[in-house]
Amino acid sequence: MRGVRRSGLIFLLLLSLTLPFGADLAPQTSPGTAAPVVFVPSGAPPGAPPGAPTVAVRAFETDGRTHICVNDIAAAIGGTLEFDRNTNSYEIKVGPHSIAFGPEAPLAVVDTKLVSLSYAVKGDGPLVYADPEFFQKVLSLVLEAAITWEKAERRLSVKKVEVPEVTVEASVADFEGTTKVVLRFSKLPPYKSERTDDQLLLRFPGWKLLASPVEQLLPDKKVSRLLIRGSDAAVYFREKGLTANVYALANPPRLVVDVSRPAPALAPLPASPSAPLANVPPPVPSPGPPSVPPKTIVVDPGHGGSENGARGPGGLLEKDATLALAKVLRDTLVKRGYKVILTRETDTTLLLDERASIANAAKADLFLSLHANASRSASAHGTEVYYLSLDASDRAAAALADSENRQQEPAPTPDAETNAALRDLDLILWDLAQNQHLGASARLAEIIQADFNRLLGVATRGVKQAPFRVLIGVNAPAVLVEVAFITNPEEEKKLASEEFRNEVAETLAGSLETYYKVADGAPPVPILSVAPAPGRGN
Repeated sequence: MRGVRRSGLIFLLLLSLTLPFGADLAPQTSPGTAAPVVFVPSGAPPGAPPGAPTVAVRAFETDGRTHICVNDIAAAIGGTLEFDRNTNSYEIKVGPHSIAFGPEAPLAVVDTKLVSLSYAVKGDGPLVYADPEFFQKVLSLVLEAAITWEKAERRLSVKKVEVPEVTVEASVADFEGTTKVVLRFSKLPPYKSERTDDQLLLRFPGWKLLASPVEQLLPDKKVSRLLIRGSDAAVYFREKGLTANVYALANPPRLVVDVSRPAPALAPLPASPSAPLANVPPPVPSPGPPSVPPKTIVVDPGHGGSENGARGPGGLLEKDATLALAKVLRDTLVKRGYKVILTRETDTTLLLDERASIANAAKADLFLSLHANASRSASAHGTEVYYLSLDASDRAAAALADSENRQQEPAPTPDAETNAALRDLDLILWDLAQNQHLGASARLAEIIQADFNRLLGVATRGVKQAPFRVLIGVNAPAVLVEVAFITNPEEEKKLASEEFRNEVAETLAGSLETYYKVADGAPPVPILSVAPAPGRGN
């Protein structure tokens, strides 16, 4: 009874603050009886078949309103109701929750929250009745459910609120002094962030986050703990004064939290006393503008060695066509002042990850992977330009990426768990290496696609995104160009033609110059698209 008396005293204190002075606190009269109310605690729908869980609850009518027995409802939901005669108040306990109320005023205290009601409950000793609104406003809070009242059917129903669920996977990595917390979602729900000295809290109201594990204790120097539970994700800091930047990314949907230490403030320059003009040394002539080092372009001829790639109807192999084109492009770019590195200069096998490593080791300013497209339809023609995404922009792009990603490697086929781990690793690599270049890669892809359409008269099939492994991990703007369809007899002849290779090389060189001119300025030229024919894998 100590808990009841404590709740009753709290209720009376709140009551004294809300009731006008001299209000009548006389006890309620004893209610009569009427037809019982049907209570549906499990949310069975109206018109449920016989056997649906329902409870008959005592009730009475007065002034056109139905009053339902709170004692019966409390018992039906597995709770208890206690009456404190000293304070003339009631307390319902349901699990960890408490509801305190009384017949003197239209108020209730749910845990620590004060709820205002239209009508006070009607009590007679331990027995208490309440208007349907009481259950809709008060009981719904502790049951976390909607409560409906159907007056004609005399039915009070509990309906659990369907909370949409979203899966979330978390990864944490340190990159050049910044801790990146990456949350990947099956679908990114609306969110808001709250910041304190020791944590960043991401709230997703109305959503349930499904994460495994729920909690991660981290050895990171800046982030100590990651907790994903309910509708919140909390990033705990190891020290105060850290900065946290939150931004969303698509394909796949993610939230990234960059945690870093603020840059040290620059010390002010010491004030120097003014000197007489006679003591001022003559100005030193400024040197000329420093020489700008040439841009480093890494050109990657697709396939090679044991990897033939696609084959044309006349026998031309993709690996030979791309190497011949890459050499012409190299010579063209060198003449325009670029430094060019080919990932392969002979017919050798080169793994996809090695190609990205070559680009990073050369500190490439741009990575360009050359390929020839293929289709079961001999009439498919045109060029396609891709930039990286771990999820393809369409089914054809996914099939093409899957085809290009296959390599003749001695490693066994990974199982599902290994595949998932590899995908997570790829995601982290992409986040660390390609995030900052994603916009630049898209801009370059649009320029190349438009130039092919305008200058070569090649039908545009559109700029697309796909998870090409050769692009993953490249720390520079990176695109993959499917120059033409080697499976189209006419385009196969073009790919084997020195004239066409020169035209493509000049066009790509012009695209790079346009890209560097507009990289920080105007948007690229618009693309004139045509409907794509079925591509590789269709």
